[in-house]
Parts: sequence; structure tokens; C-alpha cells
Amino acid sequence: MNIAVKTTEQNYSEYMFREALKSGFYDLQAARDEYRLSCGAAGMNRELLWRFMDVQTRLIAPICPHYAEYVWKELLKKDGYIVKAGWPQADSPDLTLKKANKYLQDSIVSMRKLLQKQTSGSKKGKTSTPNVQNKPTVGLIFINEQYDGWKKECLNILQKKFDRATGTFAPDQEILSELQKSEIGQAGNFKQIQKLCMPFLRFKKDEVKAVGIQALDLKLPFGEIEVLTENAELIKRQLGLERLEILSAMDADAAARAGDHASVLNSTPPSPGNPTAIFLS
Repeated sequence: MNIAVKTTEQNYSEYMFREALKSGFYDLQAARDEYRLSCGAAGMNRELLWRFMDVQTRLIAPICPHYAEYVWKELLKKDGYIVKAGWPQADSPDLTLKKANKYLQDSIVSMRKLLQKQTSGSKKGKTSTPNVQNKPTVGLIFINEQYDGWKKECLNILQKKFDRATGTFAPDQEILSELQKSEIGQAGNFKQIQKLCMPFLRFKKDEVKAVGIQALDLKLPFGEIEVLTENAELIKRQLGLERLEILSAMDADAAARAGDHASVLNSTPPSPGNPTAIFLS
């Protein structure tokens, strides 16, 4: 809600009324739906729900005055008129919390797709009936919260070769020269090292253009294991699982839990922001 208040205020001040409607109404509706889903059988917090209705009504009052007035008087039972209620107060938005929520939602979506693919089969053009008896009931989610090895070295090089003032990287040849002088560059055949590292370097450079310099961080600004553990019940409900384990891929004992599926961790190893899920029957 804090983000909605600040963003909508800015949109109004810039006469971007369509964007104000989006941030002040539709984005809040989507956030409410996510919250309701995450609460499950426990239900939503009553005080928070009333706060939500109060804030949303104030935000849309400038462009939907009649609707806002109806909600204000008939549903919220407030005195006076909505046009005189004033702008809602809000604390500074917690952007890290927003990123953590996006990470959670994106992870659930990707895990659901993987689970559906596993239960229905992956052959194109063929429709198969899911085997209910073999339906996975256990989920193992492996996390690697920090880049290491050659990826860590690549990120360190990109950080060194990024000009924050201009928002640009040094020429590719200069980056390659730095890679060749690095520990991994001296470890073996440089052509093979270059073939291994260049796709990752290009990917991260493009990501910086999209999301900013934080794309070069070695880890996310929040604990992935903590976020997934706190929302384990939500993940189980969303995926229809009976049991869920959040494991560190860096823990040898935890990695052994993959059993016959250990090859998955090698073919698609987890990285910051991209957990690897294995589903067992």
C-alpha cells in the first residue's frame, strides 16, 4: 500500500491519470488477491483489510468521485465527504520486501509449470492423462543464495568494468583481457574459458540495462531460504503438495536428498533468484 500511495501521488502530479488508476486501483486489487491467497483458511486480517479499503478509496477519489463516495459512506461508514478526507499517510516503501514477494510469486509460477510438465508429460502434440497414483506429493527446493566459482569471478570483473557515472561497461576486449588475467583465465585453455563465460557475461550486461547495477550483486538483498520457508504453506497449497523441504544446494547432506534425481542439480543448478525444484511421489 505504501508503494501505491507514493506512486499514485506521483502519477497525479504528472497528470498521468490512466497510470494513477492502475497504481491506485488495479495494482492494489492484484496485491489484495495475492494476500488473500497467501492467507489460506486463516483468512485476512480485518484491520489490514479496512485500511486497504480506506487507502484505495482515497486514491481513486479524484477520478472516480461517485464510486469513492459510495464506498466511503455506505461501506466504510465514514463521516463527511471523501473529497475532504485528504490524501492517505504512508511510510517509505520497503522495496526489498517488494522484490522478495516478486521472487516468491515467480518461483511458484515456475515450479507449477515444472510440476505440470512432470505430471502430464512433455511430448508435444500428445495429450496424456495425469497418473493420480504417481502424482508428486513431496517437493525439494534447492537454493544457492550466492554466486560462486567462475560466475563470481565474472561478476567481479563486470563490477570493476562498469562506469556508474555513465551507466556503461568497458569495451568487450577490455573485459576479455581482465578475464584472461583472472584466476579462472589462468587455470586452463582460455578459449574454453571464454566459451563458458561469454554467454553469462552478455546475459548479465543485458540484465543491468533492464534492472540496474544490482544485477551484478553476488546475492539477492533478502534471504531466499528464509522467504521460501516462511511461505512454505502457501507453496504447498499452490502446488498441491503434502510435504515441502527448502534445502541449501551447498550442503552435501541436503543435496543427497535428491537421490536418483541428483542429475537435475547438475544439469540445472540453482543460482541466486533461480531455485531448482525436484518433485517426488
